[in-house]
Amino acid sequence: MSRSGGFSFIDEGETIRRLDVDRDTLLAFVREKRLRAYPGVGKGNFFRLSDVEALARELHRDAVKAEAEAEADAEPAKGKLFDPAYKVHVRLLADLKWYDLSNEDLRAWVREMTPDGYARQRGNITMVAERLQRLLALMDEAAAGWRELKPAEQPGAPPSDATPSKE
Repeated sequence: MSRSGGFSFIDEGETIRRLDVDRDTLLAFVREKRLRAYPGVGKGNFFRLSDVEALARELHRDAVKAEAEAEADAEPAKGKLFDPAYKVHVRLLADLKWYDLSNEDLRAWVREMTPDGYARQRGNITMVAERLQRLLALMDEAAAGWRELKPAEQPGAPPSDATPSKE
């Protein structure tokens, strides 16, 4: 299944997708020496593609066989498809540009808003806010179950060992 001419190493995100596991399970595989991690420069670990493919076959023996049969019967895909995690990553990078907008910038945009655009823009903003709230809930849910990784403190929240003050 190894691709000639391709990369012989893949990053953590791609490894997680190929193994269909979470990051915590990936770290457990490394700790159990079922998979060897190669350190990267500020980007997490890398993994040998052939090792990942072998572990994937071991973990998903039946699923891999069924998928291979389905791919043989399916028509070739048209165009490049981005994986879901990458789509979220790209969107979050684009949305980080909100940090450079001041309250005055927001007020200026609202002053120039037209009545016919109000409902459409309000609907868009509401949908984005709901989607981001859902993403936060999913992140917190995943972090609550981590065994190897510990969730970071939320910005603006008191440290987890702080006791509430009585004022």
